[in-house]
Amino acid sequence: MIKIAADKEIPYLDDFFSNKDIFNLKKLDWEEIHNKALRDMDILISRSVTTINKELLENTNIKMVGSITAGEDHINFKDIKNLPIIVKTAKGANAKSVVEYTLSALGLCAERKKEIFIIGQGFVGTKLKEILEYFDYQITTYDPYVNMKDNKYANWELAYKDKTRKKELFNISINASYSKEGKYPSHQMVNYETKIGSSALLINTSRGEVIDYSKLHFRQCVNDVWNNEPNPKVTDFKINGPNQIYSSPHIAGNTFEAKYESLSFIFNDLKRFFSNDFPELKNISRPTFKNLEQLNITNDISELNESLNGNNIPFEFLKQFVDIEEIDRRFREEIPLKNSFQKFRNLSIRKGFGEYELYAENMSSDLKEMLTVLGFRIQEE
Repeated sequence: MIKIAADKEIPYLDDFFSNKDIFNLKKLDWEEIHNKALRDMDILISRSVTTINKELLENTNIKMVGSITAGEDHINFKDIKNLPIIVKTAKGANAKSVVEYTLSALGLCAERKKEIFIIGQGFVGTKLKEILEYFDYQITTYDPYVNMKDNKYANWELAYKDKTRKKELFNISINASYSKEGKYPSHQMVNYETKIGSSALLINTSRGEVIDYSKLHFRQCVNDVWNNEPNPKVTDFKINGPNQIYSSPHIAGNTFEAKYESLSFIFNDLKRFFSNDFPELKNISRPTFKNLEQLNITNDISELNESLNGNNIPFEFLKQFVDIEEIDRRFREEIPLKNSFQKFRNLSIRKGFGEYELYAENMSSDLKEMLTVLGFRIQEE
C-alpha cells in the first residue's frame, strides 16, 4: 500500500489514484500539510503554496514529492539535499494555459501595433512566440540561458534598447524563471531604475518577485503573480498616477486542462520511481464542452470569419473564455478580506481552450486553422 498525502485543491486526484488496493490517498488542506501530518506518508503531492524544505520533510517516511507546478522557487533544494527524497515538478504542463491568458491580456490594447518583447524562452515564451508569429506579430526575444547571443547583455533593458534600436515596443511579456543568484538574476528585474516602456503594456505571468511593484511606472500592467504569495501586500495592487494595473491571483495557468497535465507528469514520475508497484494510468474521461450557448458563450462563426481580416487575434471571442477586466474587478472586491488570495484562486480554475469543441459547420478553412492554432478543438461534420 502506497500512502499519499495530497493538497485537496488539486483536481483529478480521485481519478488518478482510484485503485484502493494500491493507494491510500489522504487529501489535506494546504495549511494542514506539515511535518507531523507526513510522518507515515510515502508521497506528497502539493502546490506552490507549500514550501518544500527540511522542516517539512525531515524525519518523515516521504520518499518522493511531486509539486504540480512549473516553478521551483518554493523548493529549498539546498536545505533538503541530504534527505533521501526525490522532488519532481511539472514544468511545461501549464504553458498552454498561461499563453491563453497572455493572449487575452493583449486584447486590453488590441488597437496597438502587433509588436512584443518576450523575456524568457522556456515553455511559455516559446509557445507564445509560435502563436504570435502565426498572427504576424513583430517579436523580439531575450533569454541569455537559451540564446548565447543574449549573453553580451548585462540585463534585459540593454537587450531591449539594442534589439529594438531604441524603439519602444508596445507590449512586454515576462516569462522568465525566478532567481536571486547567478549571472542573470531575475529578482526585481523591473524596478525603479527601469527607464523604458513607460507607455507599454507589461504582462507578468512568471513570478511576482521579478517586479518591484512599489516602483512601477508602466502605463498599463497585467500582473498575475505577486510577492509573498498567498499573502501579498495590499499596496502592491495600487499604482500611483494615471497608470492602470489589472490583477489576478496567480491563475494564468489555472485550468482543468493544465491541472490534468500536471498530475499526469507527476503520476508518470511516480510510476518510474516505484516501477512494478505502480499501475498503468487509465484513460480518464475529461469532458469537452460543445454547446457553448449553455455556457453563455457566443459561437458566432460569421463574426469570427469577419475577424480574419488582417489575420488578427479574435480578442472579443477570447474574452468570453478569459475576461481579464472582469477577473480584476472581482478580485479587487475580495482583496481586503482574510485569505482572499487563496480562496479566489481556488475558485478560479477555468476551462482551457482545448476543453471546448467547436462545430465546423459554416467555418472557412482559414477559421478552422486559426482556432486550432489557438488550441480549440474542431468537431468536423
